[in-house]
Amino acid sequence: MKTLPAFIFALSALGLPLIAADPKADAGAHNLSEFQLGPLITGPDVKLADAKGKAVLIDEWGIHCGPCLASLPEIEKISKRYKDKLVVFGGHAQEGTDEEVKAVVAKNRLTYTVTKGVSGPIQVTGIPHVFIFDPTGKLMFSGSPFDKEFERALHHATAGTGNATASAFPEH
Repeated sequence: MKTLPAFIFALSALGLPLIAADPKADAGAHNLSEFQLGPLITGPDVKLADAKGKAVLIDEWGIHCGPCLASLPEIEKISKRYKDKLVVFGGHAQEGTDEEVKAVVAKNRLTYTVTKGVSGPIQVTGIPHVFIFDPTGKLMFSGSPFDKEFERALHHATAGTGNATASAFPEH
């Protein structure tokens, strides 16, 4: 039992979280205007300001991150499913050349804007990490795209925007 306190102390000394982050903890506390995209790597040259009146999804990912690569096809499906209601941005957040990023984008047939990273007021400690903003720019979700709250936040952020058909996600 003496090793447990030492282990917890070691984790805290390294700055590692002892509990998982709450995806709702930052929701509503931040706005899209507080975030900036890095330089364009590939895709349409769309800026955050071009998303007025639409929900926004920002996906931070990396070419050396297995879970990130696994989530890319679903993020692409979301970008197509909600094309009239949502603007999707990908921010590459790891070491890698633009050519390596472009190869991953081509392999996954991504059609949305991909930039060199994203900066904002929320410290991201792991990827993949997504942010969802409603059409007013209010942060609705910050966390993993594999979190069960992700789909709910996506549904709520896109409800009533644009003129796309009903959401593919059922109400919970």
